Amino acid sequence: MKVSAMLNLAWKNSILRPGRMVLIILSVAAVLAEILVLEGFLAGSYTQLRQTVLRRGGDVMVAQSGVTNFLATRSILPQQARAAVEAIPGVAGTHPLAAIGLIYEAGERRSPIIVMVYDDAGGPFAMAAGKPPAEDGSIAVDHALAEKFGLSTGDTLTLSDFEFSISGITRGESALFTPFAFMNFDTLIDFYFESDVASDIAAFPLLSFLSVDAAPGTDPADLAARITGEVADAQAMLPRDLALNDEEMGRELLGPVLNLLLGLSYGIGAMAIGMFTFAAVRSRRRSLGVMRALGFTARHIATGVVAEAVVTAVAAIPLGILMAVGLAALIERVAPVYLLEVLEPRALLQTAFVAVALAVLGALAPLRMLMRLDPATAFRE
Repeated sequence: MKVSAMLNLAWKNSILRPGRMVLIILSVAAVLAEILVLEGFLAGSYTQLRQTVLRRGGDVMVAQSGVTNFLATRSILPQQARAAVEAIPGVAGTHPLAAIGLIYEAGERRSPIIVMVYDDAGGPFAMAAGKPPAEDGSIAVDHALAEKFGLSTGDTLTLSDFEFSISGITRGESALFTPFAFMNFDTLIDFYFESDVASDIAAFPLLSFLSVDAAPGTDPADLAARITGEVADAQAMLPRDLALNDEEMGRELLGPVLNLLLGLSYGIGAMAIGMFTFAAVRSRRRSLGVMRALGFTARHIATGVVAEAVVTAVAAIPLGILMAVGLAALIERVAPVYLLEVLEPRALLQTAFVAVALAVLGALAPLRMLMRLDPATAFRE
């Protein structure tokens, strides 16, 4: 009976002091939002790396022998590799791809970009405006680059003194904090020979990867193994495996720093949430002293303060999620090169659990001190 009375009292205490309760809920929600934004930033970075490979299509991806990543590792395939791959039984078609890292300069501002070169497949996944680059000399750039430099379709983009015409603006084509651009192979050849990179053309690939379509009934994994075994200087992988390798590369590059920041956020969040709930319980020493004088046991009082802490945390969770979604949308609007997946299920569950657990611990922290209170002091002025 006393337990139910304590739960009812906890609820009434919450609604009778709405100002304090709202302030605590907002504070806890803000802490949760900050943690979710960092979690979303980490998850979004890994998603971008996987999508870079998976959006290029094909059942098998062929790279230079020894290359197991699509990004951050240079792959140069010999030109005869395409004919050798197409001669293998089970290959329905091949699509050449190249990836080049360049620097775009506009006045005093600079930005690294990754240029994806394709023929008939592997180009932009989604267009925000305009169309993919079909004509010679045309290029499509991601909206992250367009937003940063104020570019739009029909504008001129100059790379290494070569002038491209922007045919379209892509959406969501970025990875490793770097926006992508897309062009065809005819434009690539013109770029190599007419720009100031021609003197160092050996450092730039004409063919980096081959996206391979498997014939109906052909097992892609078996086909990849045969390509690796039969084509010299080439290594074939399933796109999902290549994507996972890029994700793992991202974890090695970004994980140490971002996980440190995330750990600090959890630590600061733990102290903040614990402090909020600790202060809320400590401020009620008089009322809890009255309960002790009336015969409520430690178990009854603990149930009440824990119930109030859980109510506070549960109320803060949806508000924190909404705040995180709004903050993520603002960040992506200001800096479209980033992807923040704040609604990633694992992060939501983990953060919600941590919020409730820390609120409970914060509420229980002053309990020992309250248990030592002389009940008579609750009636003194």
